[in-house]
Amino acid sequence: MNNRYYANVQGADPDAIEACLKKANEIIANDPDVERIVLYSYTKNNFNTVAQIFGPENVLRMEKQPIRFPDLAKPVQCLTERTFNDYYQQSFVVICCHMDSKAVQKVDDFRSAKYIMAVSWLKDGLSGWVKRWNAECIYGEESKQVNANDDNLALLRIALEEMDIRMFRSKDFHNPDDENACKTYIRTFHKYMPEVTSSQIEDILVTELNWKIGNAAQVGELLDRLKNGRTFRGGDKTGLVNYYKGWKKKLAEDV
Repeated sequence: MNNRYYANVQGADPDAIEACLKKANEIIANDPDVERIVLYSYTKNNFNTVAQIFGPENVLRMEKQPIRFPDLAKPVQCLTERTFNDYYQQSFVVICCHMDSKAVQKVDDFRSAKYIMAVSWLKDGLSGWVKRWNAECIYGEESKQVNANDDNLALLRIALEEMDIRMFRSKDFHNPDDENACKTYIRTFHKYMPEVTSSQIEDILVTELNWKIGNAAQVGELLDRLKNGRTFRGGDKTGLVNYYKGWKKKLAEDV
């Protein structure tokens, strides 16, 4: 079941927010666990479009507490990057109002965000997030998707799964041995798979191997350092070709 949705629009568009609210009602009708609809944005000043739907006074009320409306199945609340508390024990539909991919990706880590909807500010401004999750378009023009199943990505998937196992599925750098293993793989990608990008690595770690967004971003940043002519300490610098040959062999066996 898909739990990521988006509206591809340019600028303030109340109809896009309303489309998300309608979709939220449909979701809630089939999922009794959802307790609240959260309208989420950068700051309180970014709820102008929401105010066109509910009225400024209601937005002020929703910033303080959840409010019920006759046409919506659950209470609605306005929360920001500062006021959203991820210690909530409930399940929410979170509607990200006019945000970019980087901001919405932070919401992916929210435990209470069972369903996430995102409304762009710039046309195709959510393309990175949409591609990562293969999100469903519920309003506006659907973003064009790139084929993610070519041999290069298949090889990368094999390598990252192997890396995850070698890191004992810690999915972070708290253990120096795990960090060293990760850096070895990054050096191998840079030397033998120059077409790989940091966003491809992060997408696979997050969506297929269940890494946290921030930890996956750390891995992507390591590759970017090498691509930008910089370096880092740690990671093996010899014998890397053996890793690459092993991935190629595994890919051939899986075909």
